[in-house]
Amino acid sequence: MGIGARIQKFFEPQEDWPLKSLVEFKRQRQIQALWIGILAFLLPVILFFGHRASECFRDTISHSYYLPFWGDVFVAVTCSVGLFLMFYRGQSRPERYLAVFGGLCAIMVAINPTNGSGCDDMFAQSRILLESHENTMLTTAFPVDTFKGKLHLWSAVLLFITLAIFNLFVFTATDKNNDYQIKQKNRNKIIRNAIYKFCGVLMILNLAILAYGLTADFTDCDAFSKEKGIFDLATDCEPHGWDKNNITFYLEWLGLALFGIAWFVKGRGGGFLLLDEKPDQIFSRPWWWPLWGRDRHQQLDQ
Repeated sequence: MGIGARIQKFFEPQEDWPLKSLVEFKRQRQIQALWIGILAFLLPVILFFGHRASECFRDTISHSYYLPFWGDVFVAVTCSVGLFLMFYRGQSRPERYLAVFGGLCAIMVAINPTNGSGCDDMFAQSRILLESHENTMLTTAFPVDTFKGKLHLWSAVLLFITLAIFNLFVFTATDKNNDYQIKQKNRNKIIRNAIYKFCGVLMILNLAILAYGLTADFTDCDAFSKEKGIFDLATDCEPHGWDKNNITFYLEWLGLALFGIAWFVKGRGGGFLLLDEKPDQIFSRPWWWPLWGRDRHQQLDQ
């Protein structure tokens, strides 16, 4: 047998490799949900330190798009969350379609920059993506009231609404194929539902507050203006407390944290948190725990 044939034989399909049981399928789904939650929770934390390291703390998380290096992190992680959602199979076709829609919204948020620079400071370094450089004032350095900016905004709104629907209606549903969930007094299912509803309601309230901030017409002192160009930091411009204190950034942080917590719980923390099979305890040994996972695997397959 030649070396090529040996390499090919090494990669031959294995009979025991595909998912053969509902337990293995459930674990795969939980791992997907776990990573969605982890990435969503960590993204604003990472970007917070990125903003602090920059000369300018931008008004929103979306304005991280313009930060050197951290803009790439924002796009990469947000796209990763979107792809995880798009490949999240769920437990029904409607859940699958909802996840795909949410994933598309996340990707649109990542690749379409928000309006304005989000920066009130002069000469802050930026990841500027020029649409045109015909004049030295760089009036098109940052999009203002563009189609892409509006697409970014509505994609973000629809993404948060989609995630709230997951929390309030999808995750709280009872799996009739799960013997553990249909039993009465499954305390862990009750606790999970309480967490999902708490996160969902707070996300709706958070979105309402963000909508108020968006429509309140607060004074915005961005250093880059479509009308005056890159040197538009007016000495008489006094930013409103909303932008001055970066309220939008922290509200978006809260929304993403709630999103991450809900999906982390949906993923059972990787197999140890609020399990249906162990309704008498909040924390259990995970299925991957050494010298224990094999016994649990056999028990659940029965």
